[in-house]
Amino acid sequence: MIVGLTGGMGSGKTTVAALFAQKGAIVIDTDVIAREVVAPPSALLDALKSEFGPGVVGADGRLDRAALARLIFNDDDKRAKLNALMHPAILKRVLSGIGAAPSSAIVIVVVPLLFESRFELNCDRVVAVVASPELRRQRIAERDGFTPTEIEARMRAQLPESEYEQRADVVIRNDGNLTALGREVDKAWAKINDPAGRKPRRAAGKP
Repeated sequence: MIVGLTGGMGSGKTTVAALFAQKGAIVIDTDVIAREVVAPPSALLDALKSEFGPGVVGADGRLDRAALARLIFNDDDKRAKLNALMHPAILKRVLSGIGAAPSSAIVIVVVPLLFESRFELNCDRVVAVVASPELRRQRIAERDGFTPTEIEARMRAQLPESEYEQRADVVIRNDGNLTALGREVDKAWAKINDPAGRKPRRAAGKP
């Protein structure tokens, strides 16, 4: 079974994925893959440098993710170009990982832009992690050290919480502590394994 796990920045996807892994799920994280596919030497890294300029590559020859983020998060066209370059390479590795998993496995694929990239069409279930915008801002600031302006730019570039809740098969609320989140994950795990729990998949952008 392929389960797409998504949610806004700061919602707690990584923690939820780790809790699912404790239950025996195989986790494939596209954020990890996104770093792997641009590790030098990389034709994709060269393509990013050509598209966005030499400033996106640091002195160590690696992608400067912060510099790239500053370029794209306030520019819809540049963000679309980045996604067009990155998504095919990421998808290829994701599908390879899914293909290598045992047929009986539950594979959790963490995809921040799941609906935007239409990855939902590859999934048997979609799980969305949601949290209040205020709590997400606090988590992002503590984790990444972004300024309020940078946080708002990143949050504006993502779907609203209401759309995650509407389009997912299972919603996990992460507004409490780790114990409360564990209970939410327990309930989600039961729903994932419920044969009647899947919504009809539909094209991204069409609720």
